[in-house]
Amino acid sequence: MTQRRVLLAIACAVAFVVGGCGSSSGDSCGPGTTRVGNSCVPLADGLSCGPGTTLDGGVCWGVAADASGADVQPDAAGADANDGADTLADAGPDVAGDTATGDLPCVPYCVGKDCGDDGCGGACGTCTGADKPTCNTTLGVCVAKCVPQCSGKNCGDDGCGGTCGSCASGLSCKSIGRCVPDGWKCDPNYYAAGDACDCNCGAYDPDCKDATNVVAGCQSLETCDGTGKCVSSVPAAWTCAPSLYNALDACDCGCGAYDPDCQVADLPVHGCDAGQSCKADGTCGTCAPSCGAKTCGDDGCGGSCGACGPSTVCDGGSCVSPCSPTPIACKTNKCGDDGCGGSCGSCPSWAACKSGSCEAIALPEAPTSCVAHCGSVAPAGCYCTASCEKNGTCCKDYAAICKCKPDCTKKTCGSDGCGGSCGTCSGAAPYCGAAQTCTAACTKQCDGKSCGDDGCGGTCGTCGADADCSGTFQCIPKAWSCPLYYYGDGQACDCGCGAPDPDCVDTKNLVFGCPTSGTACEAGLCKVTFCSKDGACGNAQWCTGVYAAGGGASKGVCGTPDASAKAPGQFCSVGSECASGACLGGLCRSYCQADADCPGAEKCLGAPVKGETSGATVGFAAVCQTVAGSGSGCKAQADCKAPGEICEAFVDAASFLPRYLCAAGNASGGASCASASCPAGQLCVAGAKGAFCGLVCPGGAGDCQAGATCATTTFNNHGTLDPADDPTVAVCVPN
Repeated sequence: MTQRRVLLAIACAVAFVVGGCGSSSGDSCGPGTTRVGNSCVPLADGLSCGPGTTLDGGVCWGVAADASGADVQPDAAGADANDGADTLADAGPDVAGDTATGDLPCVPYCVGKDCGDDGCGGACGTCTGADKPTCNTTLGVCVAKCVPQCSGKNCGDDGCGGTCGSCASGLSCKSIGRCVPDGWKCDPNYYAAGDACDCNCGAYDPDCKDATNVVAGCQSLETCDGTGKCVSSVPAAWTCAPSLYNALDACDCGCGAYDPDCQVADLPVHGCDAGQSCKADGTCGTCAPSCGAKTCGDDGCGGSCGACGPSTVCDGGSCVSPCSPTPIACKTNKCGDDGCGGSCGSCPSWAACKSGSCEAIALPEAPTSCVAHCGSVAPAGCYCTASCEKNGTCCKDYAAICKCKPDCTKKTCGSDGCGGSCGTCSGAAPYCGAAQTCTAACTKQCDGKSCGDDGCGGTCGTCGADADCSGTFQCIPKAWSCPLYYYGDGQACDCGCGAPDPDCVDTKNLVFGCPTSGTACEAGLCKVTFCSKDGACGNAQWCTGVYAAGGGASKGVCGTPDASAKAPGQFCSVGSECASGACLGGLCRSYCQADADCPGAEKCLGAPVKGETSGATVGFAAVCQTVAGSGSGCKAQADCKAPGEICEAFVDAASFLPRYLCAAGNASGGASCASASCPAGQLCVAGAKGAFCGLVCPGGAGDCQAGATCATTTFNNHGTLDPADDPTVAVCVPN
């Protein structure tokens, strides 16, 4: 029996389990196989064999060579053409004179795959469809746009026909997708893994730069040097037992070298006489106490210059009162309890008091933060309400941001600072004054207000023509597109909201609406380098996110796509669901500058970006979109000749002006759109007789049906307050 027949016998045995290869359950072969004679072999359709192999009977066979160097092809019976008789015991040359190692079989595996590697150096097929032109080589399926799989990688295949990066000289890309030094002898997964300093591996591990990492690969009392080799951690001059050096047991002195344990004040000193201490050179010496005018505190030799009574504390060598004239604790602390019933100060909203210092609260990036969302839901879907703790649905920073502590100290009325009340006023003192105490006369309540009711029947101010007074008594620009209570709320700098946020003046405030909370916001826009297509970014990077770029345009920034999120074209509700971070019109999108940047037959068009407050269009982003129909350009309705197609107006990606394309739509115009939406491809136009649906008429009156006229109307909001820059479009309206 030849090797090929052995292989086919094995394939048949496997197929028998699933009912193939003439099994008793039927004559059909299993998935991904076909019948050749009495055997089930892998499907050959769409397969191609790699170099040095040939396809025969659904199997890729290695080509042997005879003594002259000529290829030897297998014969029909499964033996080489110059074979005598193959036997199961063949291990090298056949009886009749094979000079190679015999047949080298490889079974292509393409079950569930329509493209990519077949396991034998060939391919399972190619992606030729206009709707799915790219092969995801990781999954072996054709997709419209492949999401690179580069998480944790810095080199190698990104699964989309590209690369996750290349390695510098002296480094090689391993199968795990990581660059590893050529001389590295340990497991490639250990290199720069951030877990331990792996030593004696043939090269230096960058993890060794972190002194807190444990050292792996070295013996006891060894450490790793700058070349990646294990060396003794005990100085060569050390004369005591090696195990005593830096052992955190005692300050061992007189051992030829200084013991780091001597830096720990509470450890005993060994090797010195009474009254001696260990000097910096590792030898014993006598310390001379020095107190001078000090009546308390350290004498410089581990002793004391005196102790203070129960009602005083030592400060600078003198015993003083801890609270008079100022609290001693506040000399070093900037916040928190002063130990005297008061406080050393409070921290701003972006920080928390820790050990007397204000430290920035480590908040997650929006949209998973409760900043400006207390009592509501954050954009990512986590909750900032009181019930979230019981339900386990809180955002990570809920406690730090939303757990307010009511304060009614010296207050008899007004707000407690957390939505509650400190009391109400009545009788002879019916008014709540500025100090939140009841008074006989009305005191205007205008602190922190720029407009609205002053509490005494008057106003705290009026807003200009370009601003409105909000419920927070602030004049908010009409161009503001984020929730109104974000504006000047004192909690965060909200960027990309159509107008500058007053909170951005304080550079200590976290920035929301930008790629990171540390991104600067200037004139209401993120100070970043914007991109307009994936091709403008580096290896395995996309143009990600949706950020206002000025002039009514929204763009992205170069970043690594989230391989675990949804690919472009899939349904979404927020950007975090998408690999590109861009969710527009309910679909995940990818950026473009021209049709050529888009996969298959997709077009590069402007998608509207909606404001968080009003839901109105505040700008456009140039992204790849599917057009139902041929998508060919048109200048008049007569240009679209395919059945069921009309000339429709889309938003041009570059100018935001109308771009006319043939697409599937309804050609019968004139229906009312006062209470219903228009058919596909038609626009709702308000005229003297009401609001009606109509076809666009780029070709003039000839595009309109009888009883309709070609008129001009606003096409879209360009994203600014000035209606003069809004593009117009010609639409058929009833006479």
